[in-house]
Amino acid sequence: MPSHKLIQVVAAESTPEKDANFEKWYTEVHIPMLFKYEGVKEINRYRLKGNDKQCSKYMTIYEFDNEKDLADFPKSRAFADAVADFEDKKDSVGFISRWAGVYERIKSWKK
Repeated sequence: MPSHKLIQVVAAESTPEKDANFEKWYTEVHIPMLFKYEGVKEINRYRLKGNDKQCSKYMTIYEFDNEKDLADFPKSRAFADAVADFEDKKDSVGFISRWAGVYERIKSWKK
């Protein structure tokens, strides 16, 4: 088991006409719902610079301290509530999931 942080990366976007709704919902509703799970230690969102159509417009990184926190995340009440809300709102915010994955750090360099 790794003794360092693990990340779950989610790449998503919205339809252009619903992008403002998506951004508001993701930032003000979705992220706070997921943060209710104690095992999520940090969440960072990124927006693509430029307009490379091969890349997703948004990327979110969820950080966990260990395998157990990551493994228990999809079983948590916070996750279930966030998924239910997502299912209810995905059409109104134009949510498009491009890909997602879990990564563990191999090595870190700092300057």
